[in-house]
Amino acid sequence: MVKKRELELPQLLEKIKVGDKEAFKEFFFIMQPHIMAFLYRFTSDKEAANDLCQETFIKFWLSRDKINLSSFPKAYLYQIAKNLALNFITRKPPVVSYEDDETLLTSLSKNPENDYDNFAMMDDLQKALNRLPERCRLTFILSRFDGFEYSEIAEIMNVSLQTVKNQMNKAISDLRKQLS
Repeated sequence: MVKKRELELPQLLEKIKVGDKEAFKEFFFIMQPHIMAFLYRFTSDKEAANDLCQETFIKFWLSRDKINLSSFPKAYLYQIAKNLALNFITRKPPVVSYEDDETLLTSLSKNPENDYDNFAMMDDLQKALNRLPERCRLTFILSRFDGFEYSEIAEIMNVSLQTVKNQMNKAISDLRKQLS
């Protein structure tokens, strides 16, 4: 079903560009989980990610006339989210937090030692990500967690493809050092 919805994005974006609120509502339901996850991984703050996610879609709607249908239209949405996240981070130092919802509780296995190791590893990874320079962290999150191609990341970040490759190599190198 997600694949079908992904195929609908170009049509939805065309309608959004001319002010169709129903198309925007559908687009929101498709993209909100992705933007929310991206912002949460980037900020490590669930409440802030939720607020930034809402602000992202508001800004997207208000600037819908700037959507470029010939390039990567989702990149524009992620670019808005990235800018809001960077503004948030410059105002507040990153913190490490975990969701306290049922998904965390249901993921617990019957072996507490494995759970402890998994939580410790997640904690170490989140701390290591928080220590990366912003461009490296953003590149890594967009590539590894959100599945964007390097060319899409270059458009989101408004940098060259080679810069994305360099930032990714630096992120991986730094994470290996920190996690070894």
